[in-house]
Amino acid sequence: MKAGGKKTGKKPGKKKSNFEEWFINILAIVLLGGTIVVIVFMTTQSAINDDKAKEAYLASLPPQQDTIAHSKICMVDDFYQGNYPTLPLKLSTKTYYGCDPKAIRELTAKNEVRSATDPVTGRKVDKAAAVIALHPKRDGKVLYFESHDTFAQYLQKLN
Repeated sequence: MKAGGKKTGKKPGKKKSNFEEWFINILAIVLLGGTIVVIVFMTTQSAINDDKAKEAYLASLPPQQDTIAHSKICMVDDFYQGNYPTLPLKLSTKTYYGCDPKAIRELTAKNEVRSATDPVTGRKVDKAAAVIALHPKRDGKVLYFESHDTFAQYLQKLN
């Protein structure tokens, strides 16, 4: 003992046994491994669901020779929306469609977003007055045509 009555050395306490140390380590590994397995499983399921949704969307696309209603298009992205609701925007006597409020703001503010180029004639076309059809890649993108005649010419070139 030291002067003053204090003890020196290690504090008495219970030392962990090898079994307890092994148990804690194994439990930590199992929990970590289980967490990783759950994350991988959920990511895989999400990817499968995304693939199924994409397949369903692509299956819902209209045939190449059909024209598409203006209300089925997001005119900012030039993308077929199918049954997903679009938002109409009336400007003067024309109606444009967007897929969300941001698209409506762009249609309102940017005149160039409201027009496209006819792939047959190369002339600018107002999207609100255009004939609309799917892009031949069938990925959801659309093309705008000046008239049904230029659309028919386009279809002849495809075949």
